[in-house]
Amino acid sequence: MTKKSTYLRLNYKPKSKEEIIVTYYGESKLSLSKLAEKVAEESSIGTWTKISTLSDKVFNKLAAKVFSVNNRTGIFKIAYPLALFEPKSIPQLLSSIGGNVFSMKLVKNLRLQDIEFPEKYINQYPGPKWGINGIRKITDIKKRPLIGCIMKPKIGLTSTQNAKLAAEIFKNGVDLIKDDENLTDLSFNKFEDRVRKVLALKKQVEKETKQKKIYVFNVTAPTELMLQRAKLVKKL
Repeated sequence: MTKKSTYLRLNYKPKSKEEIIVTYYGESKLSLSKLAEKVAEESSIGTWTKISTLSDKVFNKLAAKVFSVNNRTGIFKIAYPLALFEPKSIPQLLSSIGGNVFSMKLVKNLRLQDIEFPEKYINQYPGPKWGINGIRKITDIKKRPLIGCIMKPKIGLTSTQNAKLAAEIFKNGVDLIKDDENLTDLSFNKFEDRVRKVLALKKQVEKETKQKKIYVFNVTAPTELMLQRAKLVKKL
């Protein structure tokens, strides 16, 4: 890589359709431009030492570019080529733009302020399986607002009490109920027992009211067990 290669490109015009634009706020014992350059280096293809195997071709294709530095506000902006990021991998993206850069010794204060994504990056994510339109289709509610709730107390009810309260809430017009995030598989409210009892009473309410209801169970658990719980709900 030649000495002319640099991550600081203040005359560069970012390609909004081909790059992810990240805005940072920073403070350092170095100049803001130098801090921005080091952030761009560490978060793209550089590291803390010189790399003899990094060619100009690779650098020009993949290096992040600092295209804006505002010394008055402490704000700088970096453009990242999409080729740096694995499709559909938010963890890999965040490990790059929000990972090691925060632990660099030269950083006094660093904050990731904003991320601007090109449409082609956003469109690779399908979004929620159902979404609002899907929920409306399931419940056959076309116009009025959907009404949802999280039952209280969030923890303390037995599976039987949980099911009876859910049925009462459904009867009074609520369309969707979800488990609290703390309600998983507890000694007094076992997951499978809760699922079976809630779904049984939900079916009764649907028959009485002639309205489709939705209960969202919290399947949180270690991966294999979480899949088992999800499959149980789907089966029942």
